[in-house]
Order: sequence, then structure tokens, then C-alpha cells
Amino acid sequence: MITVDELSKYIAEDNHDAVRIYKELVSCYQTTSNDYAEEVNLLGIYFFELLKFLTQSHFKKKEISKGIQPTDSLVKQRLESWPYLGYDDLTAKTSIPKKKYGKKISFSQSFSRKAMNGIANLYGTLAHSGAPRLDVSTPMIDSKSNLWISSRLNTGLVQLEENWFAVPHFDDQLNGILHCIRHVMNSCNHLLNVEVATDLMEAHIRANCREGHARVKLPGDALLLKSGVELKNRMLAAVTKRQGKPVINIMHGEAFGVCDEPIFSDFGEQMYSSAILGYGAGVKEAGSYDYGMKEGVAYFESNGVQVSRLYQREFRGIRSRNRQPAFYYYPTTLSGSSHRYGPFRDTADYYYIEWQRLLIDLFDNSLKVKAHPKEKNQMIYSFPNTKVVTGSFDELLSQIDVFVFDYIGTAFNVACATDKPVVYFNLGIRNINPIALEEIKERTIYFDIRDGLPSYEEIIEKLKFRDRENSYSIKYSLSRENKDRLRALEDGVAELFHRGDLQ
Repeated sequence: MITVDELSKYIAEDNHDAVRIYKELVSCYQTTSNDYAEEVNLLGIYFFELLKFLTQSHFKKKEISKGIQPTDSLVKQRLESWPYLGYDDLTAKTSIPKKKYGKKISFSQSFSRKAMNGIANLYGTLAHSGAPRLDVSTPMIDSKSNLWISSRLNTGLVQLEENWFAVPHFDDQLNGILHCIRHVMNSCNHLLNVEVATDLMEAHIRANCREGHARVKLPGDALLLKSGVELKNRMLAAVTKRQGKPVINIMHGEAFGVCDEPIFSDFGEQMYSSAILGYGAGVKEAGSYDYGMKEGVAYFESNGVQVSRLYQREFRGIRSRNRQPAFYYYPTTLSGSSHRYGPFRDTADYYYIEWQRLLIDLFDNSLKVKAHPKEKNQMIYSFPNTKVVTGSFDELLSQIDVFVFDYIGTAFNVACATDKPVVYFNLGIRNINPIALEEIKERTIYFDIRDGLPSYEEIIEKLKFRDRENSYSIKYSLSRENKDRLRALEDGVAELFHRGDLQ
């Protein structure tokens, strides 16, 4: 079994290596920006694809070199498509076979969705003529927010077939990207063969791009998209920006501004944003970020859907001394063969599983493990005498005395809104904004494993506290004007329209 020192060191090394790769990619982009504007810059569009590919392949090669790669045949097998390099690809003595290159970049709509959108817009034309129109891939903002019920916005559904994307000077730009890959890999002592990397990424890019201009003309006043790091969204956002229209990106996770990471940066979610629909006002009040809000990007603060429903002003410790508390542990997913990248996202599955063994031992097998709804790799680990539970957050809430987390994600942010105590073990994976970290320390029973593990008795003792105010949710999950997500979007679009970003 590993020690927490080993775990901390491994995580820190991975994050350090991935940050170096990120910074070198930024440097390459800044060089290309002298020749190619943001809206047609192929390196910018593929920035996160490159970051994912280069960090993931480096991490996998490192795991193989240390003998800690997954052993389950379903996890380590060769990959037929993106990100192309499974563990077996990297350990095989034969050359890497050809793959299914590229990604699905079409935007398709069902007949029923198109019919519903037509009905909603017909009603909208009659009820609120002249309202701004948002082009969308889906009318859903969140689980409880649908643009079709808006009294102030109309929607147009984006529908595009495959192979619609193009950029000028394609071959020249592609050659520049391949040169960038070689430079980054040599500068960062990347563990993968350079020619393998350039061959795969060249085929990946050629599969979805061609020379010219994307002949896409959307009729709306603005484009509304979810993830700003998904390839097809970046392509569409770049085309929209070139046409002089604003792009609004929707954040998810029930909190915003807590983590200070490249995925939220100028080159991540905000690369083509005119505005961000986020949560709370913490990102505007928490001081400096290394990867903060891009200059000129508007921010719409809103209430988290689940947080606003479950929010309690105060939380309290364990009061009963007559029974052992019911501890429920909410892990993040394992990365398997396809989903690992950095920086600040995860650690090797081997180390995460070993950490979970330490955690379960710490709680003397009394910890119940909540299965992650998106977990695809449960077959590769199991813990004797540990109960794995399923069910929705609401279904389990009444059974839980204490939440246990080691990762900042949606479930953590929702749990912090309740009146239950939360134990948080900081593994050093996420890069938390210092002011947000102080709020986390106030809201949780906080342990940084880099300082060592506490005893079970110490955890129990720290859980004996009186009612405390919950300021974490107020700052990072709830808007100051108590706006739900739809109203925040409506008001934000109106403000863009007022200041002239929408014509």
C-alpha cells in the first residue's frame, strides 16, 4: 500500500509536467497569433485537443515505466479512435495501427425537437416580437431550465452535417501545429515518440478540417453553447465570432470560481466567449487568478439548480454520541484508458485506488462508497467489507450523517449547500483559488494529505461543532440577486443587447 507522501509527490509531478506543456502550447499560440487571428487560428481551435493528447500520452507512458498501468484487459486494450493511444498501443512492439481519425463534429436535431422549437418560436413571435434569437445546439440550459419557456428569448436550432469546417491557409497552419508539437515535446522531455505524436495529430486534424472558409451562416443574434473546450463547439464559436456575433458559454458544476485551472482560462472555456453563464459572484470577488476571467468577457451570475433547492443558511456537526455516524464517500471517476489528462484533473487510477484503500482503512471499513453515476471502470477495483451504494443525491440525503470528499466537483458543491457536515481531503489534484480555499476550510472539516492523515478519533472530535454559517455556497453557487439560470441568461443577453454586442 502506498503512503500519502508517495501519492502527493506523484500528483505534484504530474501537475508540474502538464503545466509545462500548457505553457509551451500558450507560447506557440502567441507566436501564431501574429499571423492568424483568433477566429481562424487552427492552433487555438485545437489547443485543448493538443493539451489533452500530449498530457495524457505523457502520463500513460510514465505509468507504464513505473509498472502501475491498469491490468484489466478492457481498460488497457488498444484504442480505435480518439485519443488513439491505449496502454496496449504504447506497450506493443509492433507499429501503431491506423485508427478511426477525427471526431464527430455534426450538430443534429430530432424531428420532435425541431417541431417543438417551431411551436415555441411561433408563440414567441406572437408574445414577444423582436426578442433576441439565440442559436443553440440544445434548448436545455440546465436540468430545470429550458429556453422554450423563456418570455424574452427565441431560439434557433443549429444543424450541421459532418465536414463543414474549414480555415484559410490550412496546410501552413497544420505544419505550424506539427512544429509546435515537436517543440513542446522536446522542451518538456515528453515520454512519447515525437513522430508517433505528430502522425496521429496530423491525421486527427485532417479528418475534420480543410482549406477555405466554413460556409456557415447562423441567423440568430448570438450563439449559446455549453462546453467551450469541446472541439465542435470551438469550431462553431470561432466561425460565429468571425461573423461579428457574440458567443455565450454555459458553465456547469453548481459553482464557479473555486478552481483556478487552464480549463477555465483564455485558452479553455473562454477562448471564444463574449459572455459566461456561471454561478455566484465569487469569481469576480476572489482576487487574482492564474487562469481567470478573460478581459472583455461578460459574466452572468446565477443560482445553482440543486444548490438553490437544497441550500441551508447554517450547517451543523454531529450531535448524537450514541451511534457511529454514517459516513458517505463520494469519489470522482477513474480515468480508464481514454479520459486522463492534465493539469489539475486527476491522478493515475492506480494511485487513486490505493488512496481509497487508505481512506477505507482510516474509517475502519465503516465508509459507504457512493458509486459515481458516470463511472465506467468499476470492474477494475473492489474493496472487501465496503458497501457501495447507488441512488440519487436526494434519495440518499436522509441516510447521510457526514459527506466525505477528495475532489471538488458537482457533488461536493451540492453537499456544501446542505446542513450536513463535510469532510474534505485535499489530495493536491485541483488548483484551488486561495480565497476559495479559505471558504472551503470554513465549510468543511479540512485535511491536506500533504500534512499527513488524521486519525479517525481526530475526525470525530472535529465533527463536534455548533451551527456555522454557510458562506461558501453564497459566494460560489448563488447569485447576489437570487436569479435562476434562465433569468440570469435573459438579463445578461439584454445587457449585451443594450451595450451593442447584439445588433
